[in-house]
Amino acid sequence: MRSAFTLKNSFSHGLRRGNVMLLSAALLVAMIGFAAFTIDIGYIAVVKSQLQNAVDAATLAGAMELDCNGDQTLVAQNVKNAVMEIAALNRVGTNPGLVLDPDVDIQLGRQEWNVAQQKFVYQWGAAYQPYNIVRVDGRLDVVSNGQTATDRRLPLFFAPAMGNDTASLNSTSIATFQPRDMMLCLDFSASMNDDTEFQQIPVLGQSVVTNAITQMWQDLGSPAYGSMPFTPSYLTSQGVAASGTIPHISVTFKGTQASVTSTMNLTTVRLKFSNNNTQTFSSLSGTTGTFQGSGSNNNKRITNVWVLSGTNTNLSTEAWGEKFNFADSDIVTKLGLGTYPHPGGSWLEFVNYVNTSSYVNTAGFRYKYGIMCLINYWMETYPTASSSPGMWVCSAQPVTMVKNASDTLVDYIADVEADDRIGLSIYSHTNSTGAIKESGLTDNLSSVKTLYRQRQAGHYTGGTNIKAGLQVARLELEQNSRPMAYRMIVLMTDGLPNLGGTNPTQAALDEATLCKNSKIRVMTVSVGADADTSLMQQIADITGGLHFSVPGGATFAEYEANLKDAFRQIAANRPLRLLPGVPSTN
Repeated sequence: MRSAFTLKNSFSHGLRRGNVMLLSAALLVAMIGFAAFTIDIGYIAVVKSQLQNAVDAATLAGAMELDCNGDQTLVAQNVKNAVMEIAALNRVGTNPGLVLDPDVDIQLGRQEWNVAQQKFVYQWGAAYQPYNIVRVDGRLDVVSNGQTATDRRLPLFFAPAMGNDTASLNSTSIATFQPRDMMLCLDFSASMNDDTEFQQIPVLGQSVVTNAITQMWQDLGSPAYGSMPFTPSYLTSQGVAASGTIPHISVTFKGTQASVTSTMNLTTVRLKFSNNNTQTFSSLSGTTGTFQGSGSNNNKRITNVWVLSGTNTNLSTEAWGEKFNFADSDIVTKLGLGTYPHPGGSWLEFVNYVNTSSYVNTAGFRYKYGIMCLINYWMETYPTASSSPGMWVCSAQPVTMVKNASDTLVDYIADVEADDRIGLSIYSHTNSTGAIKESGLTDNLSSVKTLYRQRQAGHYTGGTNIKAGLQVARLELEQNSRPMAYRMIVLMTDGLPNLGGTNPTQAALDEATLCKNSKIRVMTVSVGADADTSLMQQIADITGGLHFSVPGGATFAEYEANLKDAFRQIAANRPLRLLPGVPSTN
């Protein structure tokens, strides 16, 4: 027989066991509920991510159809078609594709920079054309089109046991071509007119260069200077008029030769040379002859010619016949050259240039005076705007091709109305920096075009300071670019850096690294056979940009076509961007 203690203990133990079972059952229910809640929450998170990915992909696809130059009604339809097509390919939860209502879920509008507010504003609807921005709202919800309702809500697994059968989800994405803040960094060194100088005749041919200089003269308005012809020719000096036994004599000066013509038979011709020696040619016959020094006078420049013919003995103080003078100052006078037109140079220096320049000699114009030589003299010797102002109107090469290619880029940006801004850095300059910011970032694109079109090769100085040009462009972008704008520099050169410290090449590379650190991409363009393509490729690689090489050896037309193509590709390099958050309408 059990004792009372034993019975009491057994009863208490059974009671505790029953309480544990009840507690365990309650905890199990709670754990199952928590697990169900966790599974559904995880599922919702996965589907939310799928929904956002689908909306992002569809929005980017729609933005690619934006075209500010096209019919905006057609553009809107193309955008919506692209959005719907890509959305339908992206699985969202149990749906094989995201279903959108094109009239409700897809909006087009414009993004513009508000100067007063210093931020981008977004405006939606057909009133804001041409469109440059797309918004897509992806919704898993009950959607009504005014007549019928469609339930797109996400069905859940365990939540129905708690009275929640579905979940409503939504995601929004906005995409646009990212507005660009772009600095043009252009080479206006003196070499930018080399292709229209005599020095390039061995490479490009005589007719190409002389035709180009002819065009430059016409660009200037075909100015005249004294009696000097445009096409270089030898100077012919006319003597006194014929009178009785006094003949009329003309002498054509050819530097080391003199061609003499008289209306009467020649008797004696006497030459004086630059070394002050003289040589006399006697017992002549006939009315014409060409004379030059021999022996120690061979290839010596003639400075004076005396011609004895008829009875003109006393026409000179030396009684050697009529005297003709061909010193530089005499040539200036005989050509009727008045006031020299530019601050740099002089008529005397020009005459000496024609007589001594190896490039003039290569062209076959030594001792031949003409406006063609004068233009070449300006380009080679006095290219700066302070020395030869107004030469920017001339179609010198390759600088004119660069201007035309830059027009292609600027015009494209203006046409697409993508809210891009452009600034202008020119190298080189005589200031302490070595380059100049001609224009800060601006949406007044025509003003930038005016600036670079009114600059000439060697405008400020002749050297090539790539580092300084990049630095000026970088600082402008760092200080004045807009939030969210794509920062870019377009760097162009036709030569090798020869300014910018003891190692100009390394200085340019160091500046490229600073651009990289500031998240600025540099698109480089090397023009002609003399450009440092290796350096330009390295600069592009460092910054994540692209390099375009326009090799030399082609015609000007081919050259310009290739250059325009490079700038066109740069202009079209417009990155798409998903905007963070959902901008409000302003």
